[in-house]
Amino acid sequence: MRKEVRKFLFIGAREDRQGFFAEAQERGFIHFIDKQKKSVRWNGSEEAFLLQKAIRIIRKWPPVEQEENTEGVDALSLARQLVELDEKKERLEEERQEIQIEMERIRGFGRFSLRDVAWIQKKSGLYIQFFVAKTDLFANTPVPEHCIFLNEEQGLDYYVSLAFKPVTYPKMVEITWTTSLTDLKTKELALLQALRVVEETLKKQAKYNAFLHVAFVEQLNLFHVKEVNKAVAMPLNGALFAIDGWVPATRVHEVEECCKEWRIHAEEIAVEVGDEVPTYLENAGLSRLGEDLVGIYDTPSASDADPSPWVLFAFTLFFAFIIGDAGYGLLYLLMALFLRYRFPQWNGLKKRVLNLFTVLSLGCIAWGVLMTSFFGMQIAKDNPLRKVSFLHWVVEKKGAYHFAKQDGIYQEMNHKYPGAQAAQEAHTWLAWEVEGKEVVFSKLSDHVMFELALFVGIVHLMVSMLRYAKRNPASVGWFFFLLGAYLYFASYLQAPTWLNYLLGIDLMKGGQVGLQILLGGIGFAWLVSIWKHGWTGIFEIMTLVQVFADTLSYLRLYALGLAGAIVAGTINEIAASLPFLAAVILTIVSHLINLVLSTMSGVIHGLRLNFLEWYHYSFEGGGKKFQPLKKLVYRRDA
Repeated sequence: MRKEVRKFLFIGAREDRQGFFAEAQERGFIHFIDKQKKSVRWNGSEEAFLLQKAIRIIRKWPPVEQEENTEGVDALSLARQLVELDEKKERLEEERQEIQIEMERIRGFGRFSLRDVAWIQKKSGLYIQFFVAKTDLFANTPVPEHCIFLNEEQGLDYYVSLAFKPVTYPKMVEITWTTSLTDLKTKELALLQALRVVEETLKKQAKYNAFLHVAFVEQLNLFHVKEVNKAVAMPLNGALFAIDGWVPATRVHEVEECCKEWRIHAEEIAVEVGDEVPTYLENAGLSRLGEDLVGIYDTPSASDADPSPWVLFAFTLFFAFIIGDAGYGLLYLLMALFLRYRFPQWNGLKKRVLNLFTVLSLGCIAWGVLMTSFFGMQIAKDNPLRKVSFLHWVVEKKGAYHFAKQDGIYQEMNHKYPGAQAAQEAHTWLAWEVEGKEVVFSKLSDHVMFELALFVGIVHLMVSMLRYAKRNPASVGWFFFLLGAYLYFASYLQAPTWLNYLLGIDLMKGGQVGLQILLGGIGFAWLVSIWKHGWTGIFEIMTLVQVFADTLSYLRLYALGLAGAIVAGTINEIAASLPFLAAVILTIVSHLINLVLSTMSGVIHGLRLNFLEWYHYSFEGGGKKFQPLKKLVYRRDA
């Protein structure tokens, strides 16, 4: 959750400044502020950038055992050497590429000495010229006088012209060069040899990867302290130093401990108008995973409630909805378990990403079981799992409702599947089969998933509106608008929802009450907005369009989940008609492709519904992340 931060003024003797900053860096809980009341920015020094560039160069080469004895090795000198070698390597590769292009251009004329050509021209008085033309240029006409055909290569004909004066030929291009093919080949071999020497040297330097990482982190720590030193004020002709800083309310007790070893006085001061208050989030466990997701999009403002747990839960739900298959979830889980076994040393962000992946895999398995889907195969009706399936239970309730009411859905099913009208009981009607498929059950399952996507979206938005109600009371009106709209439009469209066939709310009466709630919600939101914002509040009515658009946006959950299920089912149907080996190959490859595409959809749209539709009503954003002066440590096994 988001924790309060307090502002402190630190004053001390000039001689104790570096010791205090070293202590603060070791503890890592003070976010210092510069003279302009802005947070100190952590960028990097030239030395750090140089080391970072050298590390990137080393990473291009296969990992080797790291050098432990680095005594006498200067990290910055080594980094400069690596950068120079890499730049030399790039120059050699460019020169080699240019030579290869030139060789390709003149290869068709063959190998000969340009000095011999010059000698012949001098002794004979002939002009020797070289030309290229399309292969079929002289298919119906004779080759021009003085031209001798040499070679055909890659759709071009190569000619040499021997004449007593320079000549030109229509549709033929003269080629000139200053270095023979043999000499170019010799240069290429020399460049290749030099390139191998550079590459071997770079490979050997890969043993300093860990050493450069340590040096890089040390340079960052030094740079951060230098930046803080730039932010201090020096009153009394430099005898004292003073600097402001933000401290989390949960760690205020550490301020005295940090200052007591030095001649530093810390005093809590008032937050001024215009102060850039940083956002300090303190989460653990699953909420910490949600915080990482929140950080992908934006930092909450200092007045925002921490959305981390909400975002994690909603993202897991949306991702599982879009994947919609317990088999795919099982593959995710197996991959997560393998990564845990293969990389037990992972910590920090890597470990949290792996934990998030595990949570998503479990969510997919749970959702797939509830929806009775396993690699695109629906559970058979006599399978015991079907009886405990959430989807099966809801469809049974929906089918019994339509059968009892004899409503439009019932008539539509009977018109589409004429034999179904002969059913005397709801479960018989629901289980009606055509060519071995439960057609009525399947259609009503699609209806339920459609309703579920819409219901999830409405609840998600309503939660968002309530979270923001204190700052924007008009959102309470829109909360009731969504509730009323869910009741009213079900009645208006004669499309019963969960509230009707699960909770027993009468469709028509519910619609009448819903219309009243709907209009009351709009009126409340409008009047409150006018009261709070004056005449500009009349434009609050435009939020109606936004709420409708955001609600309908959640139908992407149904559409993407249905698309993945159709593809998986089609794969299984095609594989069933193929020989065993071909079926196995098709099934594995196709399901993997479908899994990758579904994963992309789940991540992109699962986050999008949080960051756009949900954030729109309960998230201000634009905050500045709490960044304390903190000592960085490199862990080789991370």
